[in-house]
Formats: sequence, C-alpha cells, structure tokens
Amino acid sequence: MRRTLFVGNWKANKTIAETEEYFSQLPMYAAGWQSEVVITPSFLSLDMAARKITPNVKLGAQDVSHLGMGAYSGEIPAALLKSIGVKYCIVGHVERRAMGETNDRINLKVKNCIDHGIVPILCVGENLAEYESNKAHDVIERQLREGLVGVRDVENIVIAYQPSWSIGTGHQVPPEYVGIIAEFIRKAVKNFTGHATAVNFTLLYGGAISASNAQAFLETPDVDGLMVGGTSLKPSSLSEIVSTKFKIKKSYLE
Repeated sequence: MRRTLFVGNWKANKTIAETEEYFSQLPMYAAGWQSEVVITPSFLSLDMAARKITPNVKLGAQDVSHLGMGAYSGEIPAALLKSIGVKYCIVGHVERRAMGETNDRINLKVKNCIDHGIVPILCVGENLAEYESNKAHDVIERQLREGLVGVRDVENIVIAYQPSWSIGTGHQVPPEYVGIIAEFIRKAVKNFTGHATAVNFTLLYGGAISASNAQAFLETPDVDGLMVGGTSLKPSSLSEIVSTKFKIKKSYLE
C-alpha cells in the first residue's frame, strides 16, 4: 500500500569504519523521524549496519543476485541478505542498467526478493537520448512490463522513477514532469495487472535530490517518497530531507 518512504543509497561509498561512525551518529537525527526510512550501504558494510542500525530505520541492499544459493561465485543471493536482516533491496538501478543489466534479469531479481520476504524497489527511467526523442513513456512501459512478469502482489512492492539524465549530471528535472511520469507509471502498472488496487503501490522519485527541492517533488500527487543518493551520506543531510513538511498521500479508493 502507499506509504511515505525515503531510501538513502550510499552506492560505492564508506568503509566499514565510516559505516560504524555513521550509525553511531544516526540516532540523534532519526529519533524524530515520522516516515519510514531505509538505508542501503555497500555489501561489505551490511553486516556492520545490521548490528548498529537504529530500531526505527530499515536496512536495505543495493542489489541482489538473480540466482539462488549454490555454486555461483561472487553472487549475493536473496537468502543471504534476508539472513542478516535486509528488509528492502534496490533492483534495476539506472547505474546497473548502464552496465548492461537486462529487464529479464531484473525480473528474476524482483521475484527472488519477493520469495524471501524482501521488498524490491524496482527502478525505471529513461536516459537523455530517450528523453530528448520523446521515448520516455515507451521505455518505462517496457521496463515495467518486462520487470514485473509473474509478479501478482504489486501493491507490496516499491517502484522508483529515475531519469538517468538527472543523476550526477547537473540536469534538473521539473517536478511537473516527474508528476506526469509518475501518473503514467501508476496507470501502466494497473493495466498490466488488471486490478484497480494495483495503483496503490509506493512510488518514489530519485534524481539529484536535495533539501532545497525535496518538498516540490514530495508535493507531486503520485510521488510517495524519495530515493536519495549522495545527500544520504551524512545523517544530518538525510535528516533535512526526511523532515521535509508535505501532505502525506492516501491510497486510492478505486
């Protein structure tokens, strides 16, 4: 169901010692948070984070294997993530897609997460060339359709809209445009499933988020929360965003 959610994605940052320092500082900021917050450290820091994370913050992973347990050197299966307390997992991040990750593989990862009780955060979004050639809707529709094959309980997953041309590029995406795409995503998912209540999944926006623009995106009717990159690397900066005042969204009645 729709809920307010903030995801801090550390990407390939922070040593284990720096992770420990981060979580030692976090409680003084997290004590007043009213929204659900997920922090996704690197794989090597997950165990430290699991032992130090404050009770009202959830642990997330930045990726998961498309395979299960077995002779798969270097892979991180969903079962292992679950065993250390991971509750959420980012799947299909724009940076992973840029490395060649396909919709078919992303779909396997989504289903692996669901099978092990981990909430997948499915990322979708167009690149700059696709945006400039007005192909965003087609690209996102295909990413959703192929990424959600065989997924029935769509209300209990999270979808994040990430236009890659706004991540680390300096390009600013107008909130009005995000609103148009977010509405399209909800309608597309509903059409795939054939269930009216499918529109009630949690939808995030991620792309150059800061304390100065967070409110504008959060006020967009179809956006429930934010995926935050570099700004989440300091507890104080993340807290500024999580503490943003805006009208909490309710689930659709249809």
